[in-house]
Amino acid sequence: MPVDRLGPRYSLRSMACLLRIAPSSYHYHHAGIGVDKYAGLRARVARAFADSKGRYGYRRVKAALGTGVSEKVIRRLMAEGGLSAHVPKRRRYSSYEGETTPAPGNLVNRDFTAERPNEKWLTDITEIKASDGKGVPLADDRLP
Repeated sequence: MPVDRLGPRYSLRSMACLLRIAPSSYHYHHAGIGVDKYAGLRARVARAFADSKGRYGYRRVKAALGTGVSEKVIRRLMAEGGLSAHVPKRRRYSSYEGETTPAPGNLVNRDFTAERPNEKWLTDITEIKASDGKGVPLADDRLP
């Protein structure tokens, strides 16, 4: 804009009078140009967030950057970039684990003797805890 180039030599009021515009109109259009003063910081915030594998929130991103920028600016830049830390859901204790599965059939009929090795495999485990919950072991079809 010519007003910006002539700014050091002439006052804004005199240039606005010469161009026959109000000074507020200059400020309005100048703000609309949209010079991003946080462009470099925006890239550093995104890089710090990516380096943390999406685990850091705005406080730890600010600490990792070590800049004098406020936490509010970091929060705003992260929100504009869609950067939000993954927060695991709190799992509350519940004694109810759903419906219980019926007991498997008695395939051995309490006859624990075997004619040869590896003919019968037995155990006293009634529940198997896995990552997706507890379950009753399935009956093996190979047992007699």
